Amino acid sequence: MKKFKKIYIEITNHCNLSCSFCHKSNRPKAVMSPTVFADVVRQIRDHTDYLALHVLGEPLLHPQLGELLAICQHQGLRVNLTTNGTLLTRLQPVLFTSPALRQINISLHSVIDQQISAGINVQDYLVDIFSFMWEAIAATQLFISLRLWNMTKEEDGTNSRRNEYILKQLEAFFALPFRLADELTPGHGITLAPRVFLSQNQRFTWPHAAETDLGNRGFCRGLRDHVAILVDGTVVPCCLDAEADINLGNILSQPLGEILAVNRANMMRQGFSNRLIVEQLCRRCSYRQSF
Repeated sequence: MKKFKKIYIEITNHCNLSCSFCHKSNRPKAVMSPTVFADVVRQIRDHTDYLALHVLGEPLLHPQLGELLAICQHQGLRVNLTTNGTLLTRLQPVLFTSPALRQINISLHSVIDQQISAGINVQDYLVDIFSFMWEAIAATQLFISLRLWNMTKEEDGTNSRRNEYILKQLEAFFALPFRLADELTPGHGITLAPRVFLSQNQRFTWPHAAETDLGNRGFCRGLRDHVAILVDGTVVPCCLDAEADINLGNILSQPLGEILAVNRANMMRQGFSNRLIVEQLCRRCSYRQSF
């Protein structure tokens, strides 16, 4: 029986943007080679059917992305990847011809955050996104998940001013007979077209450094339905441990099964089962409050 619903693999921690909502990592920048990736995938194929090619970084920057997707296809794994969307049209031939690729998550909030500091034009960005989606709908079976995960706690989630332009452009492109701002509920998606979805949610805070201690009671799905592997092979319990604060081992030197059986992992799982948080990183994680 497969253990995890998905396993995150960080194929690169490079990114072409520097968004304020992303964690600024101290780890060396790196790219996982196809050889290493193939070894990792061989080890985890019995633990899951689905991969998510993302922790930090922009996966479309990987210079051998097509080769990595071919490895996933050979090992019978389906792939979801998360991107800021700026490179979609450039990588379209690779993305459209990969049988392993199942879903592309596009973080539309990235361009809102960058339009001033990086000089990105929102209109030009959306033209490229819409072109990609139009052709994806017509030529592939890809699922497209559009994300506006940039709400603040002070906003009610129904009419964010910072998202207003993008929402109006989506309404026009899909010829929607309703206002998206009136229909979107934080944490719940809405269907825009066959296999195209939009969700709007509050931005989360990465749980590193001096974040507020939220107490030792709670639950998380880390180590229960997912686990993450960083670009250097370090295994961590979830996709928000971008600094490997909870380093369970390295898959390049130890089998995943042994790593998942270490005492630290067992203590975490037992704690979550009892709604008890045993790791300091988890105590500072606000995302677990959504469970």
